[in-house]
Amino acid sequence: MKHLNIRQRLLLITLLPSALMAIVLVTFFTMSGLRTLESDLNAHGHALVRYLAPISEYGIISGQIESLHVLAQTSVQEPGVKAAIIVNQRGRAVAVSGRVSLGSEHLRRPPQQAGVVAENENWIAFGAPVMRSLSEADALYEPITSGVESRNEVIGAVFVEFDKGELAQRQRALVLRGLAIVGIGLLLLAMQAIAIADSAAHPVRRLVLAVRSMSNGQFDTRVNADSSGEFGILERGFNEMAGHIEDVHASMQERIEEATAMLAFQARHDALTGLLNRREFEQRLERALLNVQAGGEECSVLFIDLDRFKPVNDTCGHLAGDELLRQISQLFQGRLREEDTLARVGGDEFCILLDNCTGPRARQVAEDICGLAAAYRFIWQDKVFAIGASIGLSTVNRNVRNINDILAAGDAACYRAKESGRNQFIEQLPNAQPERRQEANGWSERISGALADGRVLIEAMPLRALQPDAMTGHLVEIGARLSEPGQPSISLSALIDAAERNDLAPTVDRYFIDQAIKALVRAEKHGKELHCLVPISLASICQRDTASYIAQQLALFNVGGRGLCLLFSEEESARKSTQVLEFSRSIRSVGCRIALDDFGGGLSSFSHLRAIAPDCVKLSRSLTRDLNGNRASTALLRAVQEITSDLDIYTLADGVDDPAGLQQLSEIGITYAEGLAVAPSEPFQVWFEGVVMRS
Repeated sequence: MKHLNIRQRLLLITLLPSALMAIVLVTFFTMSGLRTLESDLNAHGHALVRYLAPISEYGIISGQIESLHVLAQTSVQEPGVKAAIIVNQRGRAVAVSGRVSLGSEHLRRPPQQAGVVAENENWIAFGAPVMRSLSEADALYEPITSGVESRNEVIGAVFVEFDKGELAQRQRALVLRGLAIVGIGLLLLAMQAIAIADSAAHPVRRLVLAVRSMSNGQFDTRVNADSSGEFGILERGFNEMAGHIEDVHASMQERIEEATAMLAFQARHDALTGLLNRREFEQRLERALLNVQAGGEECSVLFIDLDRFKPVNDTCGHLAGDELLRQISQLFQGRLREEDTLARVGGDEFCILLDNCTGPRARQVAEDICGLAAAYRFIWQDKVFAIGASIGLSTVNRNVRNINDILAAGDAACYRAKESGRNQFIEQLPNAQPERRQEANGWSERISGALADGRVLIEAMPLRALQPDAMTGHLVEIGARLSEPGQPSISLSALIDAAERNDLAPTVDRYFIDQAIKALVRAEKHGKELHCLVPISLASICQRDTASYIAQQLALFNVGGRGLCLLFSEEESARKSTQVLEFSRSIRSVGCRIALDDFGGGLSSFSHLRAIAPDCVKLSRSLTRDLNGNRASTALLRAVQEITSDLDIYTLADGVDDPAGLQQLSEIGITYAEGLAVAPSEPFQVWFEGVVMRS
């Protein structure tokens, strides 16, 4: 039953009860008809022998055999009668007609009453006794005595045999008629049931096919809503449901595609900056290498490590660091072409794939990126940070076997750029043997050993006065380089960064201060006026005994502090404003001066002028780099100069390499200038002996 479809079930439900009922009814009426035929035959036989018995009485008594023969022959003419027999009292047949089937034993025993005397499947015999109907006295002359009954005497018998073939034929005809009625009725019923089942199953079949199509993903499937009644409601409901499902599927498909695209984007991009991530960059670098090896144009890779990124996180938290990374990413992206690839491959590390760009063009891009990073100022609330970039440049050529060579070469070059002073680029070929990095914990021994052995070379960076109201005497900024045997020299910025990471910054600062005080002592003894700008780290400013150490050294050598000007960055003053203010008051109490480095890079620069009240400010290169033809930079520089002039603060321009710039800075009112246009940096002792002592 469970394997039948709805049409078959409807047919079964419709046909089975009706067929059973028809069969039962036809069978009942057929059996009733058969019994009626048998009853009719019995009644006919009984009636015939009862009729023949009285009539045969006279013939048997009178011995008129011929009349009895006539009577027998007449009986045989009756329908179904095959034989008629009349016997006398002694059981001898006196009249016979037809084919007799009864045996002599039946003829010799006359029946007591009318009824069936013998029967088989082919015939049936009825018999009745022939009675003498009159009494022994004559009825006319001898009346019956009251109370005495007449006695009937059996004087013979009549037998009639009926052929059951006709009965069987009529029964077969009746059965066949019943079967025909059942067959015709079932046929008509089947036709009607099929029509009903088809009319009911066709809409259901259409709905089933539509559901299967929907389950197979054909969500635009619809059915013809041409049925009436409940099926019409189902069809219209299915179409409405299919429409909703199609809309939902389309919406879900769109969302799935969006989610897939988003996942694919997230798998290839950095979540913070939106740039490509390391995995996608390496895949693109792999394709670029295959293209070069197949004969395509060579390309270059820049490995960028941001300088001074850690102080931003330490001072302002990771939210500020994240914002810095986003801003610096946009800054770098603005310098590149559409075909170039910028990716963030680490915390503060970036990579740039310069397509079809090598040699001088790639070096120019690296230099521009360094310039952008150096001029950029990150502002977070009331703090301003200067950021730089150390860049390793590597070329992808046909000699490169795999991208690991490119990555290793760029990483090594980036590290060398960071050790050589930061905010610069160094180029290294992928097939060159990379220099082995020294462990970070080796810096402590290197710096301590260099200070003890005198391998920290003090350099002089002279400044030229551009205005008549400048300080009298010589003004020089003290720098330094770390010189190690067999190694390139380490610049001042790299030296200070390494010293800060290893808690040696105060030691290095005091070494510079000692060298400056010794020079001031010697210059004063010879009557020379000297002013030294000495860089000092934030770690020294935050140490309470730094100011005490300077005062002790000045008192020890019996020299005034006017010639000692301590230089620290504006960024540091914003990060530790309370300590800077306290240090400034302490250092001024012994006659020393204060100078702010990298001034003017942020909006909060002018607030520091009144709070710290520096004696001079060293202007940010972003203010002096684009003076030629850049009216906005010139106007901004004039505004800075006017404000500092009103506060009696000297201004120092750094990195002036063009002689024409000196004249322009002088016209604006800048007090001092430093750079190749003034004088190159040289060993401090050489400069001191040649310039100060011989002036």
